[in-house]
Amino acid sequence: MNTLLTALLINPPGRLFQRGEDRSQGNIEDSSATSLRAPNDLAYMAAVLRETGVRPAILDYPAEKKSWRDFENDFRAMLPDLLIVSMTNATVFEDLQACAVAKRIRPETLTVAKGALFLTSKIDLYQQPLFHPLDYALTGESETIIGSLVKAITGGQSPEAVRGILYRDPSGTWKRTAPAPFVEDLDSIPFPARDLLKNELYLRPDTGEPQATIQTSRGCAASCIFCLTPVISGNRIRVRSAANIADEVEECVRKYNIRNFFFKADTFTMNKPHVIGLCREIIARKLNIQWVANSRADTLDEERLEWMKRAGCWLVAVGFESGDDESLKNMQKNTTVEQAFRAAYLMRKYGLKLYGFFMIGLPWEDRSSVERTLMHAKKLKCDYAEIHIAVPFEGTELHRIADQERLIPDQVQGHDYFRDPVMRTMFLSRDELLRYRRTGIRKIFLTPGYVMNRLRALRSSREFVNHFRYGLRLLRQVLKSSGKGNL
Repeated sequence: MNTLLTALLINPPGRLFQRGEDRSQGNIEDSSATSLRAPNDLAYMAAVLRETGVRPAILDYPAEKKSWRDFENDFRAMLPDLLIVSMTNATVFEDLQACAVAKRIRPETLTVAKGALFLTSKIDLYQQPLFHPLDYALTGESETIIGSLVKAITGGQSPEAVRGILYRDPSGTWKRTAPAPFVEDLDSIPFPARDLLKNELYLRPDTGEPQATIQTSRGCAASCIFCLTPVISGNRIRVRSAANIADEVEECVRKYNIRNFFFKADTFTMNKPHVIGLCREIIARKLNIQWVANSRADTLDEERLEWMKRAGCWLVAVGFESGDDESLKNMQKNTTVEQAFRAAYLMRKYGLKLYGFFMIGLPWEDRSSVERTLMHAKKLKCDYAEIHIAVPFEGTELHRIADQERLIPDQVQGHDYFRDPVMRTMFLSRDELLRYRRTGIRKIFLTPGYVMNRLRALRSSREFVNHFRYGLRLLRQVLKSSGKGNL
């Protein structure tokens, strides 16, 4: 095929996962407080495809609660030349159905997969029959690699000349090309094609207003052993200019009437001059927006928080991870429990809501260390919190340790860490970790004190309804298991 005219980019049918977050890929339905975010990964690729002359369309089937039959009907109606599917570690084997459907209906359609697992997994994984309907996979920053791949296809070049992909040679054997370099000038990437998204599907969880995701930087200088960021984005922080970010925000405000934002970065607050410069730009333009961002406990100080508050920030998500200093040291988080309490104090001082992230299930953890983390989560009194069970993503130091200690099966794909964790610890089973998570959620959220504090913070009947829905979701999680953990 030397001509590509149309492309369909999809989040395939199934449960709600954060598919645009390659470093976490979380299950939204079973999370305690996570909200669905727009598929910027697809929208970025669509914007690049337009520049190559391809007409793209985006469909997010889980967000629209649509089925595989809906996908088949849509595919028959569009008959695209190119199908691009966003996949996660947990859902990859179900996601591949999209490629099988496409090939059954129109064999000449080229099928492409995007997801962190294609960068990190062993090549043997793709020899399984389920992968036969897949033609290519992107193994890096997808929005630039897809442009290179399309140009090679339309130009009649061999795929082996394209950096950052997986492809099959004439014998049917999967090959991996040389890695694609990271994009240095992030301002050069076109804004996501939001005109192809149903922006009303992606909402701020407390008010129900549309919320857009804005990528502000890539890369992180930290070295947490569980994190995929160094593999997929690098250890060096690459930032967009404050003006370029504000231009995208302004487009959202004026064109789409969106005034709520998630400023996505591997660690938003790590580069202090960049944070303050962006806040100054937002204030100077009088954008009158509200936004959230993520952080680490050791990158929050009064100056940063004051500027963030002035520029419209209302919530910061902090990866506290553990309430055990030894565990924090072992995971190379390079923060302390004391720093966590200091960060929580500063957040309250500046009137910002706190979303705490915690992690259990690391290889060395026993009952006492897990219980310290859950008690820590309770003492921090976060407005919102999530308890993750550690995932040994291939390519991370955690995977190496877990594999060495024989804590994981040969194939780590296909496991959802909120329902079916892939890893046990040296002292706790996977079922015990699930029970501890549910007990922790109950101890943090389902208490009279927490409920009363949340009710006092509500400003409208709409917020009450949205919080009530999240409360029901939490209750369903707690009731999933009759097992009882201890705190």
